[in-house]
Amino acid sequence: MKTLPTHSFIGLLKQFGPISDDAAVAFTEQIEIFTYPKKTIILKKGNICSYLCYIEKGLAHLYSDEGKKMFTNDIVKNGEILTSFTSFVSEQPSSENIELLEDSVLQGISFENLQLLYKKYPELERIGRLVAEYHYNSLAAQTHRLRFFTSAERYNYFYESKFELVQRVPLGIIASYLGMTLENLSRIRSK
Repeated sequence: MKTLPTHSFIGLLKQFGPISDDAAVAFTEQIEIFTYPKKTIILKKGNICSYLCYIEKGLAHLYSDEGKKMFTNDIVKNGEILTSFTSFVSEQPSSENIELLEDSVLQGISFENLQLLYKKYPELERIGRLVAEYHYNSLAAQTHRLRFFTSAERYNYFYESKFELVQRVPLGIIASYLGMTLENLSRIRSK
């Protein structure tokens, strides 16, 4: 069995429910380790996202770009799952890019290998469903905040719930994630 750091993909998955030792070993054996420098775009819009990753070390953002405008869909830090879920699950071209904001180490499993594990270990398929539900609920909550919270309320929520990111993510990306201009974010932060 591969030796992974204490903070590992399988460790995160175990937070969603019990996983037998056999399933944990089989999952761990399929993990690939990727190391990338800051500013690497690991997924380009139009390509299929074929890996589900855990960020062992680093930071990334998922964004869509239309012309000169960038729209940040998500910010993912170490200890969290990184993928373009819609592309990964549907095996269709992604409508977003994934860029690393820091030097990063990723633990990844391919779509094909994950499907094989799902067939052999139903408990992993259940965990996969719970992870997908968690991700969906997080995105739904973010969409709700974008629609119904004021700019100041969105920033305050981000500041209180993701304080670590306030110090690690460029302000332009935070503004994009919160659905506001950099000028508006600067004004809110100065108050």
